[in-house]
Amino acid sequence: MTRYRILSILLAGCSSSTADGHLGPDHRPIPRSSGDVEEGSSAGRATAGCVPGTGSDYTVGPGQKYRSLAEVPWAQLGPGDTVRIHHRPEPYHEKIMVGGVGRADAPIKVCGVRGPSGELPVLDGDGAKTQEGLEFPYDGHQVRGLVIIGKRHSDPYREQPEHIVIEGLEIRNANRTKRFFDRHGKETKWAENAAGIFLQRGDHVTIRGCVVHDNENGLFLGTAGAEELSHDVLLEGNHVYGNASPTDWYEHNVYNEASGVVIQYNHFGPPKRGPNGTLGANIKERSAGVVIRYNWIEDGAHLIDLVDSQEARDPNLKNPAFHESFVYGNVLVRGKEASGSMVHYGGDSGLYDTYRKGTLHFHHNTVIVQNGSHGEWQGTAVFELSTNDEKLDMRNNVVFAESAPTPNRPVALLGARDGVISGDATLLGNWLSTGVNAFDGIPGKMHDRRGKVAGFDASLFGADPGFADLAKLDLSPGPSSALRGKAGRLEGKHAVLMQYVRHGRAEARPAETPASIGAFAARSP
Repeated sequence: MTRYRILSILLAGCSSSTADGHLGPDHRPIPRSSGDVEEGSSAGRATAGCVPGTGSDYTVGPGQKYRSLAEVPWAQLGPGDTVRIHHRPEPYHEKIMVGGVGRADAPIKVCGVRGPSGELPVLDGDGAKTQEGLEFPYDGHQVRGLVIIGKRHSDPYREQPEHIVIEGLEIRNANRTKRFFDRHGKETKWAENAAGIFLQRGDHVTIRGCVVHDNENGLFLGTAGAEELSHDVLLEGNHVYGNASPTDWYEHNVYNEASGVVIQYNHFGPPKRGPNGTLGANIKERSAGVVIRYNWIEDGAHLIDLVDSQEARDPNLKNPAFHESFVYGNVLVRGKEASGSMVHYGGDSGLYDTYRKGTLHFHHNTVIVQNGSHGEWQGTAVFELSTNDEKLDMRNNVVFAESAPTPNRPVALLGARDGVISGDATLLGNWLSTGVNAFDGIPGKMHDRRGKVAGFDASLFGADPGFADLAKLDLSPGPSSALRGKAGRLEGKHAVLMQYVRHGRAEARPAETPASIGAFAARSP
């Protein structure tokens, strides 16, 4: 199967519903908001849960009480209130700002009601208008997001917005090439770091079942420390793609700096590509307590970029959860181009004392490197660890190269930054394509190898992992797969209980003894 055929299938899916049984970082159930999405709902149908809460019900759209978003009394939203935005053929060219304090059993919810064919209502930043006098955290934040979540400026400073849900909306075109009208009616250019959804601050914030594309940042969640640090963010069942800048490195599909972030069941398509390739990351995290599980992630300068905090540096550095990150049950695809390392862990500020200096727990993922069309003298590194204080615990993963790696087109586990290979990696129970190296390097371009890899030679190697049907992207182990029942022991509190369902859902992972390697369990014979 050619790389182009694989890529066309990868890009064909849309997302956005979720499975039942949502799990928190310690696998306790996350409190369910009213109208949660039913298990097994079809792709793009996350808005099946857009039903009134226990408070006021504000309905927007054709034939509804409010014809436009500007008519909604946004400043009055409180526990149990729901703003239900009905699909209409034309987009809503309007900005919104959501604040207020909900409760776990009565969140403030803004959700989309689908059209007759399952269409999501569209919020479009191109020419978007702002409700006159709409109150933002600070007036300067107007340029930062099409959907803004944060503290209204007149609310008490220490009053944290909380228990807010944004669900089932298509959000697009908050980018520097477009303009909007601010709350004073003045035509204004979007900021270069604008986002489809911008969280200024808030606790217990859920973004679920949304399609977010063609913004500078798709999602930009969390901006500061101290009282303004955001806590407990859940990104679930979204389709996020085509965001970031084609000309600089500072915008991404997802860019977070908070405390306690769970990213699950999402389909992350490639960020926007420019004349010099893809410069933005797919998921960039400066948060403490990061769990990335059961997602499908395609491309990006880095697919996952776990680096040091900036504005939230003081509280996050003191938080033990900053020094442990968990990535498991995902499908990661390096497709169109050989770019940076797939997963970067440590820091990028040059202030080495602030780096994560902990452990990246990476287990039961399926990594696909479509290197068949990568150029000669181009290599692919799965990981980049910033210093030898960063550790990688890599267990029970598949690393499959579409074409056999060669010295002139290598695939390696540990890559280099500025000619230096760093990090302390421990491997157990992984399957690797024959020819995958432990360390980066091509003839004539050898690196200063300061890092180490233990357990590499004990990996299983082969040309074919025996996926059930690669042509149909069924990456579960087939009947004669070398992955069946070969996983090693899994230590720690993050058991793999679910597996991804294309696209935007998950299901319970069938029990196996012993388990199979990779993101999917083997089916019963």
